Amino acid sequence: MLWEEVPFLKVEKTGKPVAIYKRDDCQQDLPLEDRNYYAHFPIRGTRGKRQSLLVASREDALMRAQEEALNIRLQLAQGVSVVTTSVETLVEKFLLHKKARIRGQWDSKQEAGRKSITEERYALIEGKLRNYLVPFLGAKTDLKSVSTKKWSEWETWRRQNARKGGAPKADTLLNEMGNIRECWKWGMEQGLLPYAPVLPFHDENLATDDKVRRDTWEWDEWNAFKSRPAKWLREQEGKPESHYWDCFVAYQMLFFLANNGMRVGEVVKLKRKDIRFIRREVGSKKNEKGESVYAFKQIDALVQVHKSTKTGAREVNSMGGEFALRVFEKAQHRGKEDFLFQHLDGSPFTTRQFGTIFNRIMKYTDQDARCAKHFVVYSLRHLYATTRLQNGTSRTALCENMGVTEPYLRKHYSHYLPRLATEDLTRMRSDIGLGGKFLKEGEDFTLMDFADPK
Repeated sequence: MLWEEVPFLKVEKTGKPVAIYKRDDCQQDLPLEDRNYYAHFPIRGTRGKRQSLLVASREDALMRAQEEALNIRLQLAQGVSVVTTSVETLVEKFLLHKKARIRGQWDSKQEAGRKSITEERYALIEGKLRNYLVPFLGAKTDLKSVSTKKWSEWETWRRQNARKGGAPKADTLLNEMGNIRECWKWGMEQGLLPYAPVLPFHDENLATDDKVRRDTWEWDEWNAFKSRPAKWLREQEGKPESHYWDCFVAYQMLFFLANNGMRVGEVVKLKRKDIRFIRREVGSKKNEKGESVYAFKQIDALVQVHKSTKTGAREVNSMGGEFALRVFEKAQHRGKEDFLFQHLDGSPFTTRQFGTIFNRIMKYTDQDARCAKHFVVYSLRHLYATTRLQNGTSRTALCENMGVTEPYLRKHYSHYLPRLATEDLTRMRSDIGLGGKFLKEGEDFTLMDFADPK
């Protein structure tokens, strides 16, 4: 090995000098004078930093060693670790940081902290970073070698490396970029990365999805669908009791969700004490004496959402109370603290368990093919929102009931708002025809009526 210390070149004023050298075990097919130089930069408290200088000339090697020594001094002044840190190491450390912020299943953000997260949220972040960030940059890649330009390749790479369900939508990519940006910023704050004035994707310019909303039923599609799950449920009657009970509960949950727009994560946390049923007389008709009488009764419910859910505690006004009431009355575990939607052993349904049965119902009823759409559990919440909007519920009341903001409502349901304004946008005063004339009773409409008013 050729080894040479450079007395005038140090990383730290009182430290040992930098050394340049050539290795016996590398580029063995070349004579020693044609092999690349390496450098060793002594740093107190560490084993120092070793790096290939990628040049065979001593003069060039000295120049590059001086440049790198200056770069190391700057990193040390910024509090950045000069020891090589891999992408995989950054992700592991960041996930430990996030894992420490997982709040208890029944804790609220107010109790656990504003930056606390749920276990489900942690699992989502973990999956995004492990499945996409690490393969994109390379598990062993040194963080300091990742250039800003590299992030411009993310969108193309990500679309070519979708795991399932086809290419990701713009909203998905934006969420993933946010997770990566948070991880990268945390790495800077911890000294694993040198400070940079811009974060990954600072100049992203994703095209908006043509269809950012999830598929749901139109009212005629729902009316055609809603009787089909009952047939599916009847076919489960001959199966084991626990299987049938779970199917029965999931069936009631499906229609309960369609009538109140709650999140599945909110519904599975409901306890029997959290719901109050209300019987209302709805609609009226005249009897033979001309007196108004009620046509039918409807069961609604007031539901108290638990504080530990996504948007915290709130009270929900729910139609479709009869679906929850069926489970309420038939459940074996009937204490106030027992779960409303429970298994035979009293344990609560999980979002995944309901999702599995929901998918079975969709497959049995062939909904995707019938409607040329792809229905997911969230389609029930979307159905509720669009139905309420079309039936005149105010946006403020709807937002409070669903636990969302008005900007969120406008973003995801704005395509329904023109329908709601049809009456206002087409209302005309009787004395104004806007260049035309109003048709009299029995008068035929012709183009001339509006094209050439006289």
